[in-house]
Amino acid sequence: MLVSDIVRRNAQFFGDQDAVVVPGGPTRTWSELDARTNAFANALLGLGLRKGDRLAIFAPNCGEYIEFFFACAKSGVVGAATNIRLAAQEIASYLAYVEPAAVLVHADLADQARAWLPEVPTARHVIGIGKGHGFDLDLERLIGSASRDEPPVTVEETDVYQLGATSGTTGIPKGAMMTHRNAVAAMLNWLAEMPVPESGTALQCIPFFFNPGGPAGLHPVMMKGGRTVIHPGFAPGTFLRAVAEHRVTNTVLVPTMLQMILAEPDRERFDLSSLTGINTGGSPLSAALLRSGRELVGDIFYPLYGMAESYSCAAVLRPEDQFTDGSEQQVRQLASVGKPMTLTLLRVVDPNGDDVPHDGTTGGEIWLAGDTVSREYFRMPDETAHSRSGEWFKTGDVAVVDEEGFVTIVDRLKDMIITGGINVFCIEVERTLMLHPGVEQAAVIGMPHPTWGEAIHAVVRRAVGSEVSEEELIEFAAARLAHYKKPRSVEFVDALPISGTGKVLKRELRDARRTS
Repeated sequence: MLVSDIVRRNAQFFGDQDAVVVPGGPTRTWSELDARTNAFANALLGLGLRKGDRLAIFAPNCGEYIEFFFACAKSGVVGAATNIRLAAQEIASYLAYVEPAAVLVHADLADQARAWLPEVPTARHVIGIGKGHGFDLDLERLIGSASRDEPPVTVEETDVYQLGATSGTTGIPKGAMMTHRNAVAAMLNWLAEMPVPESGTALQCIPFFFNPGGPAGLHPVMMKGGRTVIHPGFAPGTFLRAVAEHRVTNTVLVPTMLQMILAEPDRERFDLSSLTGINTGGSPLSAALLRSGRELVGDIFYPLYGMAESYSCAAVLRPEDQFTDGSEQQVRQLASVGKPMTLTLLRVVDPNGDDVPHDGTTGGEIWLAGDTVSREYFRMPDETAHSRSGEWFKTGDVAVVDEEGFVTIVDRLKDMIITGGINVFCIEVERTLMLHPGVEQAAVIGMPHPTWGEAIHAVVRRAVGSEVSEEELIEFAAARLAHYKKPRSVEFVDALPISGTGKVLKRELRDARRTS
């Protein structure tokens, strides 16, 4: 099955039903979406793009993003969604690596794009989206003048469909080459793990340029004839209104988004009963956050662990394994990523490539395999070779596995601190600091030390009203951790640098402090 088969099939069986809803903008039925994406694909071919060429998009969430995904699938052109939050030089560097033949630019970001477009000489065409973009080519005019027949291109399930940009937490993002097989397998994986009704409604809260916005940016709701509701950005009030108005069944949230929703004073007045499944990711849900979330919408949370290279698929903590109260072992499971998803193979291995014992203490690297996993990085043979071992993708995440098979991430290999020759997992220290009621958020990094190699430094955002001190937090951690694991220094900040998927950007923390 191909990604393009989704829109073709739905046009046959759900033709008059809504496929894409943009409040204040156009609504497209499945029949309209099928015809428009045929025309979009033919327009790309008419501009001289060919199968395998790259098409970048620089836009906020919008209805045209869905059309971009399906047009790529039908034309054989490889999509490259671009992170609009990056600085101009970062975008130029990524696109210089991707070498797009054309770039789609939204009118709202046209001025920003003009700052880096001259640095992308391979882009023969710039196509504007929306009114007032000022570029010579306009997407709507191209679609309106192109044939709505099926594009004359043969596409196979092993063909590359999108470049999934990695998070770029350690440098310029890498482009994971994602095939149609990867994309369809990922959607089936999600469908196997969460309730998705026929003709349901997905609310797009995560930016489309992040893979957790849904496999290939297309939520599995669409595979069953459902629709996607798209707002340009996330706001908690907008979320609550949209769920009630559109009877949303499924969505994706990172924990910080859920916190914002729960902080809305009038959240209880909205009818949220239509929700059947909320995927979360980026970081585990705390017991307090899960408890409050359940009080608002019910027991419908599905915390997922994955990455661009695996199409957001790897592990899931299923509802029956989520305990906010119970034995110490049960409550501890909330900090885990759960167990492998239905269509994913997962191992935790030592440096020799052998599986670690399931004792809850022996750390190893998570390796993944299966149809959702990318086969390689775009034009990076060395990076590909370093990150693969046969069929297995080496994630760089360090985890332990307990006696019941629950996998808990304890660090990134690149973030692990070596102090006095001993490995310290940052996450263990962070979770300990988070137990203090005066701590809202904590990130731990290693700082150069003349004697120990690295010293443990904590960067902390206090809870509202808290005046907890550095000395108090160090003593708090020392009472709960081995002496060598306690922070040697604590720094308080108003905010931590966070990616769109809710991850703390530790590279930024390290770089800022090691150069200051």
